[in-house]
Amino acid sequence: MNSGLKQRLVGAIVLIAIGILVVPSILRDRQVEPVSTQTLIPDRPAEETMVFEAPTAPDNIEPAPEPDTMFMPEDTSQPVVDSLEEAQSEAVAEPSVPETGASTADVDERTAWVIQVASFRDPETARALRDRLQADGYRAYVRSASTDAGAVSRVFIGPKVSRSEAESTKAAIDRALKVDALILRFEP
Repeated sequence: MNSGLKQRLVGAIVLIAIGILVVPSILRDRQVEPVSTQTLIPDRPAEETMVFEAPTAPDNIEPAPEPDTMFMPEDTSQPVVDSLEEAQSEAVAEPSVPETGASTADVDERTAWVIQVASFRDPETARALRDRLQADGYRAYVRSASTDAGAVSRVFIGPKVSRSEAESTKAAIDRALKVDALILRFEP
């Protein structure tokens, strides 16, 4: 046999062997594997329904006051004004009257104090003064109340733990704003 023919036959056999070995692996990668349709999620656990009774308030507790009236002393004798300038002129016209009641030594240690800076007919004026006091570092807030003079908005600072601290804050406010602030017991 001719050597050229032998080489062709050997080459053809090698190519056929390579085809037999390689082609099935290529075709096997293209086959679609079957997908399992069984779920692995467990069944839903049994539910127990619980019934809760509505809460009942104890008999010996007073209900909390409405938020608008909370933290507001009941009795104040400060004049109701329309502006800070009017409050300043009232302070000059009427000298400060010390609060009647227990002295510092007579009050138990749980009493707290607030400073009522002014009472305004216009809530916006009260909020403006509150914002000014807060900018100066005071814990100021506004509470609205209905009085014989109509609806008023009162500006408070506090509460203060000790009467002496309230008095020093009152003195600083009186000097800074030229008003006659009141020291009142804090009633939560």
